[in-house]
Amino acid sequence: MTVDDAVAGHALRSLRLLLEAYAAAELPQWDLFAANVKMVRVEPGNILFSAGEIHPYVYFVQHGLLKAQMSVEGGRRQATVFFPQEGSVLASMTALGMEGVRRAAIRGLHPRSATIQAAVEAETIHTVKALESSLLARVSFRVIDHLATQHLSWSRLIAAISVMHATTLQADVAWLRSTPEQRYRTLLTEHPGLVNRVTQRDLANFLNITDVALSRIAKRVRNEVSADETTDLETADSTELGPAAVG
Repeated sequence: MTVDDAVAGHALRSLRLLLEAYAAAELPQWDLFAANVKMVRVEPGNILFSAGEIHPYVYFVQHGLLKAQMSVEGGRRQATVFFPQEGSVLASMTALGMEGVRRAAIRGLHPRSATIQAAVEAETIHTVKALESSLLARVSFRVIDHLATQHLSWSRLIAAISVMHATTLQADVAWLRSTPEQRYRTLLTEHPGLVNRVTQRDLANFLNITDVALSRIAKRVRNEVSADETTDLETADSTELGPAAVG
């Protein structure tokens, strides 16, 4: 679907603010970068890219919500692993074709080289589908990589995005070691908007539990919240009645 010039212009201005914040500096040759950006609109249910594709693109989500899935259990099931949304930087890292990563994997220099063989073929490992009407800015990683060879600030941008990605992965490792109920409670606390935007089935898939188990957990949490609200209301009523009784 085409995007009108006004929307594209606003998206590019917002994107520049975001990327220069990551780089902590102005980004030179912005016009070259902007000329290679394509605005992509994806409607609910449509696929942005699929696992196994050669797809060396980086996306910046302007608005909307998507889900990224990976094949697990020997291909018998698709597991939802994250939900790209406004502000997300989205790419299938193995598909970016970074020569250093490729060489390290080929030569077995990393202890988990066998795990990252998809990077050797520069193939995606995710399938990404829109859950809401979504607008994304797309650019080839080769453009960013070229600019990084010319300017330190673009190199810093790549480093900052990589560190941000690694940091969230480390946080996810701790999150995944908690129980499904603890994971659900954490989502409610840290990402309440996300819980309201996804279907129960998608949320259950993300938490790696059945729909029925999620219903039970959600009901238990709602009952606790209702009980707490009732207690707070009773306490407030008691406090308001206190001075009148003294009088």
